[in-house]
Amino acid sequence: MEQPLIRDIYAQWKDAKQQAQKECENRSLFNMAEKYRVCSMFKGTETLEQVLKLFSSPQGIEFCTKRSFPTIEMCRKFKGPTAENLGIYIEEDVKIQNRPLVILVGNCRAELEYNIPGERYQVVLMHGATAHIKASNWAVVFVNKDGGGEAIIEISEHAKVL
Repeated sequence: MEQPLIRDIYAQWKDAKQQAQKECENRSLFNMAEKYRVCSMFKGTETLEQVLKLFSSPQGIEFCTKRSFPTIEMCRKFKGPTAENLGIYIEEDVKIQNRPLVILVGNCRAELEYNIPGERYQVVLMHGATAHIKASNWAVVFVNKDGGGEAIIEISEHAKVL
């Protein structure tokens, strides 16, 4: 079951990477286009857990949110304990406190609370996910969206949500 899924997501990744490369070339961003061309972070031989860890890396989050990658249909195939152990929740409602990285995908509603002083947290909203973020006590929360998500933010006690 895992190998066909990895093959499918690898093919989608190659297409998305090539599209990003072409867009950069069309905008005369040749150095960036070359970076996309030579990028080999994803090899297609990884396990599902390794793929999900790649997607949740800083470079993976940037690529996925900018490109709305992977598709919601592909994300649904990742749903389960492997994804949830990495903080990735796909089309489910969750209530989470002080988890450093939370990625919400699709028809998700989340209540997220952050309150450890000086800690840095990251929330990623993809494919229409919604999060109610309560930050307090000097916590710092970064929010990334692919354009379709919504963050409802409550801040108190010197917290920051960026």
